Amino acid sequence: MSKRKTKIISTLGPASEKVIDELLKYVDIIRLNFAHGDKDQHKRYFELVNNRAPILVDLPGPKLRIGVLEKEPITLKNGDLLTFGDEGIPVEDPIFFKLIKVGTEVLIADGVIRVQITEVNENSAKGVVKEGGLLTSRKGINIPDADIPLGITPKDLELLKEALNLGATYIGLSFVVSEDDIRKVKEVVKGKAWVVAKIEKKAALKNLKNIVKEADAIMVARGDLGVEVGLPNLPQTQRKIVNVSRKYGKPVILATQVLESMVNSPLPTRAETIDVANSVSQGVDAIMLSDETAMGKYPLEAVKTLNDLIISVERTFKPKKTQLYMNVDEAVAYSAVIASILSSASLIITYTRTGSSALRISRLRPVVPIITLTPSEDLIKILKICYGVSPKKVEELKSLDDIVKRAREEAIQMGHKGFIVIVGGVYGDKGETTRFLKVEELD
Repeated sequence: MSKRKTKIISTLGPASEKVIDELLKYVDIIRLNFAHGDKDQHKRYFELVNNRAPILVDLPGPKLRIGVLEKEPITLKNGDLLTFGDEGIPVEDPIFFKLIKVGTEVLIADGVIRVQITEVNENSAKGVVKEGGLLTSRKGINIPDADIPLGITPKDLELLKEALNLGATYIGLSFVVSEDDIRKVKEVVKGKAWVVAKIEKKAALKNLKNIVKEADAIMVARGDLGVEVGLPNLPQTQRKIVNVSRKYGKPVILATQVLESMVNSPLPTRAETIDVANSVSQGVDAIMLSDETAMGKYPLEAVKTLNDLIISVERTFKPKKTQLYMNVDEAVAYSAVIASILSSASLIITYTRTGSSALRISRLRPVVPIITLTPSEDLIKILKICYGVSPKKVEELKSLDDIVKRAREEAIQMGHKGFIVIVGGVYGDKGETTRFLKVEELD
């Protein structure tokens, strides 16, 4: 059982595929970005993981991107003249040339590179670099206030079916702006995976409550989101997304530039360590590494650093409490957490067939570990994204006595003594209920 309650998601890429065995000792979930690679690479990466961790597949969504560069990286300096199109920097979608005009500021790689357009033709454009940096293939392009068509693309649907066939546990849905986007994907997924709504558009914030209620989990995608809302507004926007997600009991992932300096450095910056600490104290369920492990020079060091940072922060920072409860099932879950405090219990054990009891307990961020017993193989993978939850497969338990007996055996086997709290739903109840609570004392 991990010493961490906050989970780690690591992006698999060229930099980390050779150290995957060591990487899996520290991470809870592997992420694959389907905006990159082809079917052969995707399949190879699934085979590399080999069912040793659940996999989150990110769909690219309707995002403008730089095409494949013949030589990379390209170093861009302030004042450089740049040509977009067949004779210069390739752009994947020709709609780019219809969205820009003279004077438009084009942001590349989450705004790290800035280019002001000076000339626009039907299939080409020119601009001057206002803020330079290293340009690599398939980096994202942002055009502030441009009316880019949103929604599920045909390419997304093709990649979604590929991800499901390969056995993805979670599907990351990019550029969600309404709950309808999630419903369309769920119609295809049919319960085979959790749908993670990536919040990265300003329009999504207007529908945040409905998006959170419809999605299985939420990702704070700070790259495009920072460009959309402006960096001065990003901290409070992140806090709002985390708070709404926790209120409705949906796991929330923090992503983008977590330890960005470790792409090229073996050590993080002071600001990055404080950012991690703040995110842990806000109560995120998981923190995701992207370029740090996909293409960085120090993928393993980045994962170990994040692991050590989270453990250190969790010793002293406690996530703030969320709204207590909205129905009887949440009231029982809340009572279980209170009972664990008053009895000085060392463990909360949940039994669940749908995952709802584990989610309700996790949402309340108890101090003690949460062991979740379930007969579902799929839930074993899915619940690994939830704060503090360590899922374990057991046979189906059909009575309260069976659940209590099995929970006691599990706790004793783990070396626990004193009080434990047992909570969950029982066979015969309607699904997704949390209706029993029992405090047991071990010899």
